[in-house]
Amino acid sequence: MIDNKYTGSIDFAILYSLFDTLTPLTIDCGTVCGGACCRNLVACAEERSSGMLLFPGEEAFREGVFPDCADTVVPAGVDRLYLCGGACRREQRPLACRIFPLFPALGQNGRIRAVYDPRAWRVCPLVKGRRYIPLERNFVRTVRKAGRMVSRTHEDRAFLARQTAEIEEFNRFLRLDRDRPPICRKAVRGVPGTLEKCKF
Repeated sequence: MIDNKYTGSIDFAILYSLFDTLTPLTIDCGTVCGGACCRNLVACAEERSSGMLLFPGEEAFREGVFPDCADTVVPAGVDRLYLCGGACRREQRPLACRIFPLFPALGQNGRIRAVYDPRAWRVCPLVKGRRYIPLERNFVRTVRKAGRMVSRTHEDRAFLARQTAEIEEFNRFLRLDRDRPPICRKAVRGVPGTLEKCKF
């Protein structure tokens, strides 16, 4: 059990535990693509800083519970970027890795939606094949739940708002938001071999 005494406004101990065994597919999706997100992020890091953004307070939390973790954290504007070298232990994954390739976007109405993160486009087969690869409904719902947990303070909502704005900027070109994100499907009752979009 992760000790939560290092957590600030966000309860990272609970957030991490939500995704201990939960992934976008029924199996660890990294075993399907060979950990493409880790490999490609590491390759890109040779040219410029690339990695996973830490949520507000997450760096302090990780320093407390994973003191032996050989990772690097660098500034990314007002936020912090986590660079692990592609070889961190699975239980040490930051929250952004656990919810990848989705993000809990903050709408103008204050509601949280789980959306495909277009920043994952170049590395994640689940984003490129989103029309054909169904995501686990429970994973999608839990990303949304995590977003609601994160959005409880002004600082945390500001972080979500910044990331949502960047996602919307990317979508001006990729247009992932034209599909109903995320595409999570189930079999149509009584019609074998067919799929319909999930109702949330």
